[in-house]
Amino acid sequence: MKEYKLKGLPVCMRMVKAFRYYFQHPWSRLIVAYLVTFFNFLIFAEDPISHSQTPANVIVVGNCFSFIANKYPGGGWNFLKVLMWLLAIVTGLFAGKFLFHQLMFGQLLRLKMFRKDHGSWMVMFFSTILFLFIFSHIYNLCLLITGNMSPFIINEYMGIRNENFMKLAAVGTWLGDFVTAWMVTDMMLQDDSYPAWGKTARAFWRKGYNRIVLFWSVLITLTSVVVVVITTDWISWDKLNRGFLPSDEISRAFLASFILVFDLLIIMQGSQHGIHGPLG
Repeated sequence: MKEYKLKGLPVCMRMVKAFRYYFQHPWSRLIVAYLVTFFNFLIFAEDPISHSQTPANVIVVGNCFSFIANKYPGGGWNFLKVLMWLLAIVTGLFAGKFLFHQLMFGQLLRLKMFRKDHGSWMVMFFSTILFLFIFSHIYNLCLLITGNMSPFIINEYMGIRNENFMKLAAVGTWLGDFVTAWMVTDMMLQDDSYPAWGKTARAFWRKGYNRIVLFWSVLITLTSVVVVVITTDWISWDKLNRGFLPSDEISRAFLASFILVFDLLIIMQGSQHGIHGPLG
């Protein structure tokens, strides 16, 4: 079978190399990372739940939140409750690190994505949520045995309105998305894989402590502004939008799907270059 070659390489190999070149190009990675931030704010602004005054009701997360933040009976029960959620957090961290990450994912399943310490923080975070949920039910059992404590039973109701919950979610989304996008920016300005890209910006970014100072100053400043805007409703999306970008349940579902796909693209575009983090 005749093999067509172009400059010494098979055509298919050159196509793969060309695709990877543009797929991992700094502009491609930056656009994808910052679009995720924009789409998340757009879905927050368009979602009717952001203006809802009904009680926030979120399974598992609601239990963890109300277990820590509210529904304290008073007296000795407060001490017991704080002791139990502290114990749940410590148990979740140790179980996530040694039981799930090292033993189950590392030794038993031998998943490469969890080799050494890779992904340990994510596993520890989710295992902490799991144990907070479990310990909240143990605490509920203590309340049921005592009797007449039904108002303090921990359930999926968070004790806040959906409007406030969505504001908390928006702040958390901003921290996750912008830190990711800003770290991608930091990596691209340190990378030498595309020497013709951003020569002036990369030279300035690497000079002295410019990178560390700019990274943290921009992050702290923008985060402070975003938190103030979200919590005070200083900017009203409805007044700015005026029906220009109307949405319904289907369009918001597609938007959420785009966010998921773009999050996966960020992971797929990433590659290990031995680049320093923002701390040094």
